[in-house]
Amino acid sequence: MIPGYVMFRIADQAFALSLSDTREIVRLHGLEHLPGTRPPMAGVITLRGNPLPVLDLRGPGAPDDRGDVLVMEVAGDPVGVAVDEVIAVLSPKDLPPAAEPPAKTLPAYVIGLRRSASGPVLLVDLQRMLDVTAEGWADTLPGGSASVLAS
Repeated sequence: MIPGYVMFRIADQAFALSLSDTREIVRLHGLEHLPGTRPPMAGVITLRGNPLPVLDLRGPGAPDDRGDVLVMEVAGDPVGVAVDEVIAVLSPKDLPPAAEPPAKTLPAYVIGLRRSASGPVLLVDLQRMLDVTAEGWADTLPGGSASVLAS
């Protein structure tokens, strides 16, 4: 497990996820839509000569060529998740735990609460976030189905 966090923004909300859950971060550039796909599948970008499927957590009307992509692994394959902006990669000391736990009424993808200089940051599980905000997201992956996650 790699210590640290990736802090990112969707709309005006700051989130963080464990650095261990992120394979890499790339700019959202050259997004190509694929015929027959449906949201949250936004399309593919080319990453080192290979197509990378990109799911979009941003709201409707988000620009295709602005933002960042968090690359994670799902069933051994890379999958990108578009966010508005990756703010920083931080060490644990730069994003300490908040004194209080997160409210139990927050969505299930919120697994902790951290503090940055600008205020509270929700620590999230990215796959759970997709499960809650983009139901059926695994089914939108090329050749995918929810059973892919179990393998």
